[in-house]
Amino acid sequence: MCALQSVEFNIQQLILHQKMSQKYPQASANFGSEDALTWLAAISESNAIVSAILAVIHPNLYDAGWKTINHLMKTPEVCPQNVLSQWASVFSGISVISNRMTPPHRDNGSRAHWYDALVTLGSYQNCSLELPGLGVSLEYSPGTVVGLLGMVLEHAVPMVEGDRVCYAYFMRDNVHDWAKVSCKDWMDIYHYK
Repeated sequence: MCALQSVEFNIQQLILHQKMSQKYPQASANFGSEDALTWLAAISESNAIVSAILAVIHPNLYDAGWKTINHLMKTPEVCPQNVLSQWASVFSGISVISNRMTPPHRDNGSRAHWYDALVTLGSYQNCSLELPGLGVSLEYSPGTVVGLLGMVLEHAVPMVEGDRVCYAYFMRDNVHDWAKVSCKDWMDIYHYK
């Protein structure tokens, strides 16, 4: 029992140290290469379109994302600024999933009422986005964009033949917390009145 308590205490100390040592959010090390910056510039229009979709499906979350990204851009300690100057999205992150199945999962690091955006592209057929908890299977053909409460809804994509890439856009609650920008409400029809 004492050894377990010691491990828990050490983990808590490590988390506290990490929070204290990283005062400002930083761009992923993946953006350290010129190729990554070229790719980011190439998808800037797509990033803006996905952000516009979020403005329609959850206007308050879009506003919170915009305020957070603006705060990041106005904080010179957030590095590298060349990444932020090319970041044409209100989402604070993007994952690229290429030619693989995605096992059933929920996404952490966000909030339950925040949408992720999944964009799937490629030359493949007969793909579905599975929502096992709802018993739903959605057609997931190239060019599909899905707004998903990724922390709430378990989701999966089976392996398909052909080439498939998914851009998974998300917001991190710790970045919003740092920027002191909140979005506490769920999307509701009253947003359109």
